[in-house]
Amino acid sequence: MLISCVIPTRNRPEMTCRAIASVAAQDTPVSEIIVVDDGSTDHTAALVATRFPEVRLLKRLGLGPGLARNAGVAESCGEVVMFLDSDDIWLEGHVARLVHTLARGYPVAYGVTRNSDQIGGGEFLIPESGAAVEGQCFAALSRWCFLVPSALAVEKEAFAAVGGFGAGDLGEDWSFFIRLAQRYSFGFCGEEPISLRHLHAGSLCNCADGERLESLLASVSLALAETEALPEDLNRFQALADWTRRQGDWQTIQQWYLSLKQEELI
Repeated sequence: MLISCVIPTRNRPEMTCRAIASVAAQDTPVSEIIVVDDGSTDHTAALVATRFPEVRLLKRLGLGPGLARNAGVAESCGEVVMFLDSDDIWLEGHVARLVHTLARGYPVAYGVTRNSDQIGGGEFLIPESGAAVEGQCFAALSRWCFLVPSALAVEKEAFAAVGGFGAGDLGEDWSFFIRLAQRYSFGFCGEEPISLRHLHAGSLCNCADGERLESLLASVSLALAETEALPEDLNRFQALADWTRRQGDWQTIQQWYLSLKQEELI
């Protein structure tokens, strides 16, 4: 099985190299690592090329994370694509466990991500312990996004069938997962984390102000409307969106999530 790893980045030289190193350290190797430098104005591309000459480096100009991932997939040779955001890392056994899950007959596989919250402090898991869903995941994803790109593997054929990620810097992954879940079953590779995600001041999930959340909700609403979502799914999501618009701003997406959970909206 040929496996491609796609890493989008912008102005994150050391973080990107740390991410690449975590892929290179896997016991089960990937066939290629593709870094999509999405308009860096610093030495990110030069540092990657120097430290990891074997990495395929693509240069794009301000596509955003979703479209940058799509650009990497378009240039990839793998039958399976895995993703890694430049400020995250793969933990030991990441590739092996996702491959094992795909081998159980799933075109999409995902695992748990441990999140290091450098803004609010502490750690949390996505999905939370005991909250993972396997098989038909559409209804659950219409309530909340319980996985992240850095813990996902998808057959390239399935990726292409749903059109890949959308535009924007928030919600592009959730919308993609919804479109995938409408057509394909997801396999879950177990409760042990396979990825480490860093929530820091420069994270795209920081500064969850009303304008950015409204953009996120609009893109996810559009994805739901284009599917065969049940009326109760659409109504539940509309209630989530209406409440969010009334409440205002949060510091991070995680804080927004905790507020929604407290209100029993998810």
